[in-house]
Amino acid sequence: MSSDPGLLDTMRSAYAAYDTGDAGPLLALFSEEGVIRFTAPESFLHFAGPSYGPEGARNALIAISEMFEWKTYNVYELVVDGNSVFAITGGLLRHKESDQETEVQLGDLIRFEGGKIVEFIEFFDSAGLRAWMNRAGTPSCAELRVGEAASAAGISPLNQTAAEALDQPSTRATENKALLSRCYDAYARCDPAPLASLFDGDASYNTVARCEDFAFAGPCYGRGNVLDNIARIHADYDLEKYEINRMIAQDDLVAVHADVGFRYKSTGNLVAVDKVDLFRMRDGKIIEFNEFFDTASAYDTREGA
Repeated sequence: MSSDPGLLDTMRSAYAAYDTGDAGPLLALFSEEGVIRFTAPESFLHFAGPSYGPEGARNALIAISEMFEWKTYNVYELVVDGNSVFAITGGLLRHKESDQETEVQLGDLIRFEGGKIVEFIEFFDSAGLRAWMNRAGTPSCAELRVGEAASAAGISPLNQTAAEALDQPSTRATENKALLSRCYDAYARCDPAPLASLFDGDASYNTVARCEDFAFAGPCYGRGNVLDNIARIHADYDLEKYEINRMIAQDDLVAVHADVGFRYKSTGNLVAVDKVDLFRMRDGKIIEFNEFFDTASAYDTREGA
């Protein structure tokens, strides 16, 4: 599925307006049937559950603004594939009640139909954010090699035009999706070897969560450490479900949205997560991996809280 330059420019404009405090262009994109939700327990963030249509989205954003203020806001990555978008955004966030500040990154998964948003899901380290609000830690962020080639040339990828950003062979994105699809098929059969074999010698692997909450969380570097981290996951959890919902690819980036179920061996509790994996590929190898999911709900379910 080819990328849509118009959609890329639309999302860039909406995010740029949001950066100035104007949510209007983003809200105008919502379908009357569109849903927005934030991957966190509603007991922690009351606005986290699904809200519908432009008015529901507006009310959710108002609820967020009553609790938090963006001191800085950035779009770090923006991937468009057909009618789907995945963006990593965030910046310096202030909690109004406590007046404390921290860096936060968000993974926005967006689906369009007929030029309107019908689904908007925002992922982040909800357990880390909860700990931060309770003055017990800080949320984790993705480790991003944003626009390596462009940065080396002194060019910001987010300043490129849509045509320039998409002026790459579509076969590269297609090949990356096909390669990762085969690996995920094997992984769903409890065979992580094909996926593990794709990690480059200098690859980074980061589950966007605190190591206090998940032993495999946080960034690790180099293929050996990546494989040790994957083994650590399977030492603590048994895989019971891995279903791919969609793959979004542009150039060397591939975002994979999946429904996953792991059984925690220590308690026997089934941990079901809705998650997004973001890969940066180079010559058929994974050089960067970041994983986003609702860490607070996963932690609470695992512990039986």
